[in-house]
Amino acid sequence: MDKLKELTLGEKLIAGSGLVLFIASFLPWFKASFGGFSATANGWDVGFGWAGIPALLGLAAAVVVVLPKVAPDVKLPEAPWGMIMLGAGGLSALLVVLKLIMGEDFVDRSWGLFLAAIAAIGFAAGGWLVFQDEKKGSTASSA
Repeated sequence: MDKLKELTLGEKLIAGSGLVLFIASFLPWFKASFGGFSATANGWDVGFGWAGIPALLGLAAAVVVVLPKVAPDVKLPEAPWGMIMLGAGGLSALLVVLKLIMGEDFVDRSWGLFLAAIAAIGFAAGGWLVFQDEKKGSTASSA
């Protein structure tokens, strides 16, 4: 696991935020209470576009960043990974933050949605850092 210490700050943000975003998609995003009854809905309940796409992008990005470090035999294809991470992180942040702003009718936002929004923004920030490293020609980044 010493290889994980080789991750850049951007890669660490992508890996951590991607994993948290995936986990947060299963946590309560919305809650409703009426007459002693309460119900919650997680990210997957509010629609694949709002939570599923960001969660899967985050998980995939975390795997792309971490896998080459823990399994050196795995070689990723040549691609503009910084731009891909920035795009995936930006799309994830856009979708989750829009859902946070728009909400749902007749229900309250719950803590899982706020955690997902923070993770999605972290994912986008990590993508930006990896993109900047790639533009500078840094070879330390594998993703």
